[in-house]
Amino acid sequence: MKNTKEDILDIFKKSFTEKTFIKSIISNLKGSYPYKKIDLKPLEIKGEVVVQFEQFKDNKAYHTNLSIPEAILLLTEILDSFKQVIIITSTKEYQILQNKKGFSIKGKTTEKKEVSLSHNKKKNYILDSSNPIPFLIRLGVMTPEGVVTKDKFNKFRQINRYLEFIEDTLKELQEKNLVSNTMKIVDFGCGKSYLTFALYHYLTNIKNMDIKVIGLDLKEDVIDHCNEIATDLNFSNLKFLKGDIKEFNEFDSVDMIFSLHACNNATDYSLLKGMELKAKAILAVPCCQSEINQKINKSSTTELKGVLSPFGNHGILQERFSSLATDALRALSLELCGFNTKVMEFIDMEHTPKNILIKGIISNPSQEKLLEKRKEYDNYIKFLGVNPLLDSLLEKYFLTK
Repeated sequence: MKNTKEDILDIFKKSFTEKTFIKSIISNLKGSYPYKKIDLKPLEIKGEVVVQFEQFKDNKAYHTNLSIPEAILLLTEILDSFKQVIIITSTKEYQILQNKKGFSIKGKTTEKKEVSLSHNKKKNYILDSSNPIPFLIRLGVMTPEGVVTKDKFNKFRQINRYLEFIEDTLKELQEKNLVSNTMKIVDFGCGKSYLTFALYHYLTNIKNMDIKVIGLDLKEDVIDHCNEIATDLNFSNLKFLKGDIKEFNEFDSVDMIFSLHACNNATDYSLLKGMELKAKAILAVPCCQSEINQKINKSSTTELKGVLSPFGNHGILQERFSSLATDALRALSLELCGFNTKVMEFIDMEHTPKNILIKGIISNPSQEKLLEKRKEYDNYIKFLGVNPLLDSLLEKYFLTK
């Protein structure tokens, strides 16, 4: 039996009116319709059920909430301009295709699903926010009953975001056979060590790994306090040491290093120590970065006084540019040392301005790629017109000269 556009609209109408509609994905749009993909879901706003159209164009999403009659009218227009539609209801799933011959509809019965009319879905955190977690209780993030305290919820989010990066990094390391079930990890500049305790809990109690973790910081009172907590929690393979990154020698080699909010060149020294310890993974969230900004002020060849003078003419713009330029240099330097690098947002800007995470995983780049990176690096240094400390620290670890 040949299907028509009316058959598709009937599926939408029935699921809307019977309140069984869960979502729909309209993709591969063609013709003159301005959007490339559309997601539909039901919402309840002020007691009225509406259909939200999330339409995508140029990597941006545009939201429109329509009544059911308005939604049907818009769908009547849209259904002439697509190649695939998925409709999911509480009991059925439909796949609809359009080609030169017309429409084809395939439907299958599924397990009953719950219809949600809520704006926001509950976030699935790695750490369950509904059960007591001893280290979170000990750190004051959670009550003994297992409830995250209101004033520490942003910290709870940051911890889980951090664990998402750890989870992805661990998966990549294991897929590349770089680690098995044992790991040695160092956290440089651990501070109060919320993330260090989270890392140990996650890898030991959730992933059931055999790990050794050291947290390093310059503040003796902080180190004493963290060691006391580790003892109370029976985290036997977690210890905290007072010391400088440059002088760390507890391990001959490590699997992962993490550096959170190390000020200015302390991040660079953590990268150097990662090289010295043959780290397989490096995660760094830099803090204040003044070195390159200061050197740009003294440079006679920097393009911040040339083609980028609109930045260089304003101190605050030059400062922010220099901060990003520093992190770009760090990522590029790690690539020259044989790492695959990614620069990502660590946590939403509203919670901390120090939100860039540089992630490096050791790899085996070709000589051709290394030569390309070296050329990119040399051009970049020339463009900045400075001699950064990082260059002298890591140059001997570059895989090409």
